[in-house]
Amino acid sequence: MEGRNVVVTYWHNRPQKDQEFLQAMLDEFNKTNPYGITARAEIAGASYNDVYNKINAAIQAGVAPSMAVAYQNQAALYRSMGAVIDLTPFIQSKKYGLSEADLKDYFQTFLDSDANPQFKGERLGFPTQRSMEVMYYNVDWLNKLGYTEPPKDWATFEEIVCKAAQEPGKYGWAIRHDASNFASQVFSRGGRIIAEDGSAYVFNSQAGVDTLAMMQRLAAKKCAVEIPVAERYGEQNRFGNGDVLFVFASSSGLPYYQQAVDKGGKFKWDIAMLPNTGKPAVNLYGASISVFKTTPEQELAAWLVIKWLGETNQTARWATQTGYLPVRQSAKDIVINNFKANPMWGPVADTYAKMFDWVQYAMIEAPVAGYDPVRTLIDNELISVVITDPNADVKALLDKAVEKANQILKENAPR
Repeated sequence: MEGRNVVVTYWHNRPQKDQEFLQAMLDEFNKTNPYGITARAEIAGASYNDVYNKINAAIQAGVAPSMAVAYQNQAALYRSMGAVIDLTPFIQSKKYGLSEADLKDYFQTFLDSDANPQFKGERLGFPTQRSMEVMYYNVDWLNKLGYTEPPKDWATFEEIVCKAAQEPGKYGWAIRHDASNFASQVFSRGGRIIAEDGSAYVFNSQAGVDTLAMMQRLAAKKCAVEIPVAERYGEQNRFGNGDVLFVFASSSGLPYYQQAVDKGGKFKWDIAMLPNTGKPAVNLYGASISVFKTTPEQELAAWLVIKWLGETNQTARWATQTGYLPVRQSAKDIVINNFKANPMWGPVADTYAKMFDWVQYAMIEAPVAGYDPVRTLIDNELISVVITDPNADVKALLDKAVEKANQILKENAPR
């Protein structure tokens, strides 16, 4: 490896300020690594979808990057195209891998989420950041309605949402066109999106029925408001203006919600886990970094960059910069202290710390090839229908959607 002067490119979707921060970190790696590796970060799009589309085109053209940000289901699709590699040999390598102490330092649920059920547990990516779906809520407004804490069960949630909507122009909850929003609610009602072994979609369970039925009721009563797809960050802006009481969204949005509130209603706000039916569950998000099939030198160099980004110092700095969770337990206190030292965060710094306790309830959606079209199906044929048709048969819709989803799963299964 030494003396090969390998250059690796890393495609991601972070904004320019994070690109500059990331490249400054990589410049440190470039100066200090003993192998002469040069790592360059590049913005490949504004969203994960943009990166996914660009990578698909690059694979077809034979010009994939050395490594890129990828959700588990996207990595599975790339693997089915023969384009990404299993990182297990690198992780276990005596010379270049991770020690037992290192592996124990990583949050186990974060590592587990990259073992792919469709490819016999191959690790098609490695985590350098994670976030989770949380419930953002307006503390002042909730108190005004007579509640001292956020709702812990769905019946109380529904009751509060409708009380909040009694004020003209105000709504209790923002309904988003987002399959992950749907999944988070299914999880918190004891359901799953896909069977644990990745063999079949199962979101037409009672948990799926209850999730859709509640959306349908709250939309029909005008207690909740639909956020149109075209209204980018609409839920965030409406929350910041004090027009919506509850939003379910990624914890990685914390700094942006803070900015929205500062610009808008300037009220006290916080985050909590979603309500549940007796057993908490959180939807663990987080694209990992996948390594593409190039040359043995490039693949090893890409792994060494990922390994370095996952070290305590780097994961702590990245989490502090972005609001993501660090991937190592040894970085937890560093990041919490950084947040507490920054007055911008206020009481949210304390709640950020709570998320580390919520990690134990983590679930992931569907780490299988073809989940992207299934996500579109969940929005188009479930969410979009029930919020506009109060008489739609929720169970029939779910059964039909699961049948289509399982057909997509079959079409994308490894051959």
